[in-house]
Parts: sequence; C-alpha cells; structure tokens
Amino acid sequence: MKTNKAVVTLFVVAALWLASVLGCSSLRKGTMSPSSSGGASSTGSKDYFPLRVGDSWKYRSTTADGKQSEFSVKVLSEEKEAGNQLYLVETVSTFQPIHDWYSKPSGWVLMHRQEYVKTGSKAEYEPTKQFLKNPLTSGDSWQWKGKGMMGLEIDESNQVSGPETVSVPAGSFDAMKVMTKMVQGGAPVTKTYWYAPGVGMVKSMTDTGAVQSTTELLDHSSN
Repeated sequence: MKTNKAVVTLFVVAALWLASVLGCSSLRKGTMSPSSSGGASSTGSKDYFPLRVGDSWKYRSTTADGKQSEFSVKVLSEEKEAGNQLYLVETVSTFQPIHDWYSKPSGWVLMHRQEYVKTGSKAEYEPTKQFLKNPLTSGDSWQWKGKGMMGLEIDESNQVSGPETVSVPAGSFDAMKVMTKMVQGGAPVTKTYWYAPGVGMVKSMTDTGAVQSTTELLDHSSN
C-alpha cells in the first residue's frame, strides 16, 4: 500500500508540473460556471489567445533549483467538427508530443480534448472546458469543478487583473494576469499566467508546494 501511494503521489506531482508548463490540465469530467459574461469578439489586438494555423511559440521553464527545459507550441490545423471550428495545437517537449483541440466562440477560448500522441491516451472535456475568457478584462472571473487524472477531485477558480508590464526574453509586453487557484486531490496549487494581446501567453508561474517553476516566452512566430 505504501509503495502504491508513493507512486500515485509522484505521478500527481509530475502531472501538475507538466500541466503548469503547458498552461493546461488533463481534466476529464465536471461542471463549470462563469461568474460574468464573455467580452467582445476576439479579433485582432483584442485576441489574447491567437490560433492562426502555422503560428508557433517557444518557451523556457526554470524550476526553483535552477533546472531548465524548453518546449514549443504550434497551431497545426483548423477543422470542422460537429458544427465547431476546432484548432489543433501541438506541444513538443522532452516528455512527448501533446495535442490539444480548441475552439473560439465570441468571448471565450474553449478546450475540447487532449491527446498524448505516443501513448494514445486521451482526455475528453465534458462539458467543454472554458479555458480562457477572450478578450481578458480586469475583474473577470470563472470557475471549474470536476475530476482529473486518476479520478482526483479538482476545484479551480480563475481571477483576471491588469494590465501590467512583463519582461521576458522575447521582449516586454503589456499583459493581463490570470491567477488560477486549485485544489487537486486535496493538494493546493497556484498558477499565474500573463497573456499579451495578439501574442498569447508570455509568462507563467506555478507553485505546487513541492514544485515551483517559471515559464517565459523565448520567441513567437506569426503568419
């Protein structure tokens, strides 16, 4: 029993670190409720999560003890599915390629599902996850509650503030700050993201208690 519990604990810590690096979590089922309505149509400079086919981002993550790793994100394709316009986004790191499917109705970025390419394991979001408000407005908030990996209960809340100036290797940006507080399997986690209009995520910080890391944008290529 002690060995099994240790394995589960290590798996959860590793999963939380990966989720913080990629800016998302492998959640499955649950309920969510926005506390305010979405904003105007996410176009042009108002778009805090651009998903043009061919766009790419490169990031570097640094842990509290100085260990660094890099990963890249690229929009691979745009497709129709059940009446939705879905964008396939690939994240490539030292772990394994991960595919995420998003849609962008007015006022929101929605996350539909996720797949770990090498193992073929998938996570369907039921109902569809409200990943990010778009555009972001200071004072906005939303919540999500459900189950994640290995059936662990997750309770997540998001709060928007800003804008504030953020300096990363890719440059300085006027970005909106999204603070996410969650409890997963009884363990509290705080994740903070900075999103710049027309660019997307430029920085994130994660504190799981056991793992602290900072991720910064190195380069961004837009078609």
